[in-house]
Amino acid sequence: MPNRSAAACPPTDFSQLGTARSTWPMDRQAAATFGAEAESVTRARQFVRITAAMWRLRPETLADTELCMSELVGNAVRHTSSRRLHCRLWSARGLLFVEVDDEDGEDIPQVEQPAEDDECGRGMLLIDTFAAAWGSLPRPGHEGKTVWAALRLPR
Repeated sequence: MPNRSAAACPPTDFSQLGTARSTWPMDRQAAATFGAEAESVTRARQFVRITAAMWRLRPETLADTELCMSELVGNAVRHTSSRRLHCRLWSARGLLFVEVDDEDGEDIPQVEQPAEDDECGRGMLLIDTFAAAWGSLPRPGHEGKTVWAALRLPR
């Protein structure tokens, strides 16, 4: 379910974003699988940087994409019982999608409002700030879910 209303960004119908991977033609895509361990956050950032270089993404897009991937992978490592995480980057219709599949369908991410002194709990708040939309979907035919964020690509 997207976090932003279609009125906020009229060119995109956010109600379609959760199923976009199976219905929209992709411009390009890349994927990597990692163990669900703390070191995978670093590996996922490297995957983003390598992919961004091949795709010639702008530095500001790279920074936002890297942040979203780091937070999604970090959340999956900390909050799920997954053994493996599957990460994807793909683009279509002027959007760059960041996706992480995990093996735990129970822990659905949500934006929290941490207290000033809290040392964690800001991951989805960051994604909510940087992404045009984000959401979570069950993985049909598989255990777990896909958590995704959509970033607007500069024209």
